[in-house]
Amino acid sequence: MIIISILSFFILVISGHYFAWHLSISACPRLKSKKYYLLSIFIAITLIFIGDFIYLHQNDSSIFSYIYVTGAVLFGFLSQLMLTGTAYYLIILIAKVFLKKKEYFRKIELILARVFIIIAIFLFILGSYNAFYPQVKNIALNNWPQELKGKSVVQLSDLHLGAIYRPAYLRRIVNQVNNLHPNLIIISGDLFDGSDEHLDEFIQPLSEFIAPVIFVAGNHDTYVASDEIVNTVESAGLINLSDNSIIIDGLQVIGFKYSGREDSHQRREIENLEQGDSLAQVVVNHVPVDQAEAKSLGADLMLSGHAHRGQIFPFSLVINFIYGRFAYGLEDYEGMSVYTSAGTGTWGPPLRTLLPGEIIKFNFE
Repeated sequence: MIIISILSFFILVISGHYFAWHLSISACPRLKSKKYYLLSIFIAITLIFIGDFIYLHQNDSSIFSYIYVTGAVLFGFLSQLMLTGTAYYLIILIAKVFLKKKEYFRKIELILARVFIIIAIFLFILGSYNAFYPQVKNIALNNWPQELKGKSVVQLSDLHLGAIYRPAYLRRIVNQVNNLHPNLIIISGDLFDGSDEHLDEFIQPLSEFIAPVIFVAGNHDTYVASDEIVNTVESAGLINLSDNSIIIDGLQVIGFKYSGREDSHQRREIENLEQGDSLAQVVVNHVPVDQAEAKSLGADLMLSGHAHRGQIFPFSLVINFIYGRFAYGLEDYEGMSVYTSAGTGTWGPPLRTLLPGEIIKFNFE
C-alpha cells in the first residue's frame, strides 16, 4: 500500500505539472514565448519542496528551513493550479467537440482559463485558512460506564509542529482545547513534523494544557531523534505511551508503538495492561490499521490519524483506496468504535482543499 501511495503521488504530480502549465499559458498568451521557462519554474518548485524536506530529515539548517517553508507554500499554490488545470483541460476537450467556430472557441478558451486561475487562487486562500484554523467536532459516546458520564476526551492528531507550524500556532490550539474543558487529551501521532529539530521551543506551549495529555508517536515523530522526542514530551509533562497503557479517571488508554508498516497482523506485548470486563478501554494507533488487534484487547474505542482525510484533492481518493472505510470518520469494527481524525495540522503544503482540520471532542453520555 505504501508503494501504491508513493506511485500515485508521483503520477498525479508529474501529470499535474503539464495541466498547471497548460492552464497558465492559456490564461496569459504572452507566456507562450517563455513557456519552457515557466514549466522549469514549476518543476523547480516541486524539486525544491521535496528535496528540502528530505534534506531536513538528515540535517539541521535554519536557512533550509526557511527555503522549505517557501517551497511548501509555493507548491501548495501549484497544487491548486494542477487541480484547476486538469478540470480546465477536460472541459476544453469536451468543448472542442461542440464548438465548431475557431474564433468563438478561442474567446471561450481564454475566458475559461482566466476563470480557472481565479478559482485556483480562491482555493489556495481557502485551503490556507483551513490549514491553520481547525474546527471543533463534537461526538457523543453512549453506553459507557457510569463513572465516565459527563466527562470528555479531546483528540488531536497530526499537528506536524516544526518549520511551518510554530509555537504561536501551538499556543492557539492549546487555548482552543483548554476552552473545551476536557478531562483528558490524546495526541494520536505526528506531533512533530521532522522539518525542525529545535523542539525545546514547543515545551512551554505543550505544558499549558489544563488536562492530562497522552502522546502516542506517529511516523513523522520517528524522523526526529528518539531521545529528543522523549525529552521534549516528558519535559512538557506529556504521558508517552509506546506499547504500554495507563488508567486515568477509570479509562484505560493503550498506545500502540508505530511499527513502520501498514496492517501489521502482529500481537503486541502491552505493558501495564489491566484486564476487566467493566474497564473502559481506548486504543491509540497512529495509522488506521490493526483494528483486529485493538478489538482483541477489549477496546471500546480506537483512535487514529495519519490519513489527513487526503488533505489536498485528489489525494483523498488515494487515501480512501488505501484505508477504505477507515480513511476518515467514525466507523464500527465488530462492536468497537473506530475514529480516524482528519488531522489538526498538515504535512507539506500548509493547505487543505475545501475541508478544515479538526479537533475532536468525545463526550461520554
